[in-house]
Amino acid sequence: MHELKSLFPEIQDDNIDNYGVDYNSMTDFPYFEDGDVHIIITGSRQYQLHSAVLRSNSPVLARLLNEDNAARLSSKAIKRGATVKFRIIMTDNTADDGGLPYTLKTVPLNEEGKPTEHRIVGLDLENGRVVPSEVLAYESVFSALYNASIDLGDFETDGMVHVLTRVWSVVDAAEQLQCTHVVTHAIEATLLATGQLLQQSIASCPSPWLNLAYKIRSRNLFRESIIHAVGQYNTEEVQKEIMEMPKPVAELLHRKGRTLRDAVKMAEKRILSYYPTHLQREKTVGRADKDNIGRASYSNDVMSWIGLVVLRHFFTQLLADDATHNAPDMGKELVDAVMQGGDSYLDKGIMDQFHAYFPMSQKGASVLENKVSEMKESIKKFMADLHKNESMLDTKTFKVAHLTCVKVFQHEYPFGDTRSNVVVEEADEMSE
Repeated sequence: MHELKSLFPEIQDDNIDNYGVDYNSMTDFPYFEDGDVHIIITGSRQYQLHSAVLRSNSPVLARLLNEDNAARLSSKAIKRGATVKFRIIMTDNTADDGGLPYTLKTVPLNEEGKPTEHRIVGLDLENGRVVPSEVLAYESVFSALYNASIDLGDFETDGMVHVLTRVWSVVDAAEQLQCTHVVTHAIEATLLATGQLLQQSIASCPSPWLNLAYKIRSRNLFRESIIHAVGQYNTEEVQKEIMEMPKPVAELLHRKGRTLRDAVKMAEKRILSYYPTHLQREKTVGRADKDNIGRASYSNDVMSWIGLVVLRHFFTQLLADDATHNAPDMGKELVDAVMQGGDSYLDKGIMDQFHAYFPMSQKGASVLENKVSEMKESIKKFMADLHKNESMLDTKTFKVAHLTCVKVFQHEYPFGDTRSNVVVEEADEMSE
């Protein structure tokens, strides 16, 4: 982006043609030679844009840029190259509406395209000081109107908390102008460009991102946020934050959170009702000794039955400790252990504790260990879907303590098309 301060020096005298700016030196945003709207946010942040673009995207700006209020430029002014028919400046918001501290108002222009009021300049909000976020926010909205990139800060040095604050300022400004749809793509593209930094931030604290995604109608951000929020549904943080969420978002989060919890519970039930195929027998009316339903046949499988008891003892102990679907991680630790198999659970140390009560020969203990290992492999299929990662987060590099297996379908997004219809007649008043 151009250095605005060098392009638009502080305006001191409205009698200077073109306000002391060499308009021919710029050919793109923030200055367009054929622009008919001069916007002054501060003395060094000014724009010459098109009323057609502003009107079509913002009902509020459409009210400010009513053709009845346009300057009737004289032929002399037109020959001189004047194109500006409107001037908008940022001023203090005196309305007690809980909105932004600054608002926009129009300044009447005469036939020369100059203010009818004396010395109209922008607010003195810079002058070497930290620029208010509201000022930067309006600049970002105007940039988004022309598909220009927006500055949300340095993600690596500023941190995602600062970036999220900047994003909300942009959203607030867009809401003030009733053109939230305009900033959606710009914000989304800028954030997604940070790659895993964004994904890690969403995974660590999904609720603020979920609210933001809903506000700007971003499907990409909403999808990522809801996946992680659902995975953390059992946590105190999410249960507290869900009370402050918009109703459609809260309802979706409740529904998908409970559905995921039920899915984990069902997987646990399948594990607890699992029997190795070779232990099962077909019902028969024949002879027990020939049809494998006698005591001798069952006794041949005694080590498998003992292994099954050991396996179920482990899982029922977890259930008794509430370390499964009702746990804050909704059983994530259990799912990971089952899918990893091997010594991730019921390792040699645990088996030695079992043998302290039920001693076996070395060969018998080895056979039992093999039987348990075989069952561990067999039950993985019950947890496979829960172990999937549906998010864009690289969970192999950035470990999380929650499930990320939730799928989000097109019909589940609690908002429609990101490009809302702009209805000028319904615009709320914003200026004096």
